Amino acid sequence: MPARLRVIGVSKSFGATRALRNVNLEIAAGEVHALIGENGAGKSTLMKILSGACRPDEGRIELEGQPFVPDHPLHARQCGISMIYQELNLAPHLSVEENILLGEEPARFGWLQCGKRRELARAALGQLRHESIPLDAPVHTRSIAEQQIVEIARALVGRPKVLIMDEPTSSLTQAHVENLFRVIGHLRQTGVSVIYISHFIEECQRICQRYTILRDGESV
Repeated sequence: MPARLRVIGVSKSFGATRALRNVNLEIAAGEVHALIGENGAGKSTLMKILSGACRPDEGRIELEGQPFVPDHPLHARQCGISMIYQELNLAPHLSVEENILLGEEPARFGWLQCGKRRELARAALGQLRHESIPLDAPVHTRSIAEQQIVEIARALVGRPKVLIMDEPTSSLTQAHVENLFRVIGHLRQTGVSVIYISHFIEECQRICQRYTILRDGESV
């Protein structure tokens, strides 16, 4: 299967600390790929590089066969790499609709297109089969599981090619975990690649097609 995302010989240091050493990673289109490793193994540093938060010292990254060198997280999102952090990054007092389109509000001649925003928000939730989440509700009034769906819907508005999920089940009940797995399965069917970071090996065995292990900053 051809690679959608390739990490080739990436290294990164912070002062005297060598966070990554010659890391290699390859993700196929429509693949759920587990990234496994203990705390301090380098997972967070690698994800920061992929999401545009920092740059590698050595190595290169390719997205669909082209060099991928994001300048910042928004640039990475525009190129097709979106990340959902373990601590959800929502504006709690804004509505579900406003959160889904936050930073990507449709406008025409400088005027916000409220109808278009609603249409896009509803379509994103529909893609996740969660049309029942009320668009006008303040997002802080929704359950953690629904807030996570809102976060994923916001990522989908940008039409990501690769979605990075950092410990996505850490605060979910088992019923909500099952629902998340259905959402991930649907994303895979639509061709979205998912990098799934988790400490739960059983989850990775169930939801992921392949895996990469990081240990002491190296892929092993």
